[in-house]
Amino acid sequence: MKVLRGVIVILVVLGIAGGLAYYKYINTVTRFNEPGTNGNTVGNLYGNGLFCEYDGVVYFANPNDGSRLYKMNPDESDIDIVNGDSVYFLNSDEHYVYYSRNKSNSSYGGFDVNANSLCRMAKRNGKIILLDVDDCNACALAGNRIVYYHYDAEEATTLYIVGIDGKDKQQLSDSSIDPRCMVGEKLYYAGVKNDHNLHAMNLDTKDSSFISDKNLWMPMIIGDTLYYMNLDDKERVYSAPLSGGDGTMVTQYGTSGYNISGNYLYYQSIKGNPDGLYRVDLTSGAEVLLAEGQYNNINITSEYVYFADFFSGTTFHVKNGGTQVGIFDPPIIELKE
Repeated sequence: MKVLRGVIVILVVLGIAGGLAYYKYINTVTRFNEPGTNGNTVGNLYGNGLFCEYDGVVYFANPNDGSRLYKMNPDESDIDIVNGDSVYFLNSDEHYVYYSRNKSNSSYGGFDVNANSLCRMAKRNGKIILLDVDDCNACALAGNRIVYYHYDAEEATTLYIVGIDGKDKQQLSDSSIDPRCMVGEKLYYAGVKNDHNLHAMNLDTKDSSFISDKNLWMPMIIGDTLYYMNLDDKERVYSAPLSGGDGTMVTQYGTSGYNISGNYLYYQSIKGNPDGLYRVDLTSGAEVLLAEGQYNNINITSEYVYFADFFSGTTFHVKNGGTQVGIFDPPIIELKE
């Protein structure tokens, strides 16, 4: 009987040890993506990536709580806090949420912790690792790598890339090429040195190819269509076949920012009559003024369009395709340690 009890004790100890070893392993191993995985829409990233929807969950920077990371359902139910970081440029895949920490709102125990660093948070347990401890800004997931703005005192803002496991960090370009128009693992961008034409970069070789001689900014590629701010026509949004051809005017006014969801394009007008947030039907061309004023940070989920007042920072929302605008007023929830 004593022998049997001894065997049972040994088995229990081995089971506990094995469980602890597996728990340690599962919390240190990186779970990789299928090639070509992206973490947010280009339009949302142009709006500072304050909302990001993945698999029925919307991760967002709560405007009422210092832009700390929260989550909710697409219909805005079941809102809950995720962690204490103040975040922007949210990206998500099956296992992780990636983001840039935003200034000194992110703190633990009263001390700022790598306030502007590039972070990866595991969804299963909230564990955070730093992919880059330096100042980082706009970022986009490209397969198993993050392409992002990196800042240091020596070179100012340049383009970097790092693996989602934190390895193989390197500079892609010494120019401040915008990393946000990521399609699969190809980066499309407007030139910043010699022109404002459209180029595409191979992330492996760092080589860039010329795509279009259009004078543009904020390119967005949806399927085979290129959308862009036309710098030769008062920053109006145009569309054109990605393969080439003449552009077609989409917006009545110029814009400081835009986003696209399905058949609708939303944009903040420049010198509109009046200025405000407009919605354009991409089939009929009909424009509707949704909210008069000056707005930025246009983000879209499967159910809502979000945008912020440029001066007050108040965040508004409207049903995607709807016209009834209201204030987005999520609760502040205490973070449980």
